[in-house]
Order: sequence, then structure tokens, then C-alpha cells
Amino acid sequence: DQRLPNTSNLTFEAIEAEGILMLMEQEVILASIVSASTTGSLEPSHVLTAMGRTPAQARSSIRFSLGRQTAIEEVDRLLQVMPGIIQRLREG
Repeated sequence: DQRLPNTSNLTFEAIEAEGILMLMEQEVILASIVSASTTGSLEPSHVLTAMGRTPAQARSSIRFSLGRQTAIEEVDRLLQVMPGIIQRLREG
């Protein structure tokens, strides 16, 4: 209910976010695994843990932000690519 309209944080249980980002980068899709306030830290995001996420869930979370320049085609591509990335990491 109370959130930024252009930002979503998704948790992919039992998958390290770094692995997701690596495969997303191969597809030329960018996202983030940390809040701006924790950049450079190896600890799970204190923002996510304050929101009730466990440290493991925080380390399995990806932040997506949309801007004015984001095209619907980019969102569609993300939605096409993400299921395969998650499946690959769960099977691997």
C-alpha cells in the first residue's frame, strides 16, 4: 500500500540474488540487489530486514525501478526472460 509507484522488490526464495543479476546482465537487463543506503555492504539490506524479510530472503531479493524512459517493450522482455532465469538457477 505505501510504496514508491516505480519500484518493486521481489524475493526469489532459495536463490542468491547475485546469480539472478549475472544471468540478467547476460540478457542486458539491469536491476539491483541492494538499497542505495547499503551499497558496498555485504550484510543483507537493513531496509528489507526492517520490513520483515529474513536475512536469507533479503539476499534473495532483486529491486526493479522503472523510469520515465522505460519502454513497455523493456518490461515485456523482462517478463519473458525472468522465468527462464529463475528456472535455470533452481535446477542448477
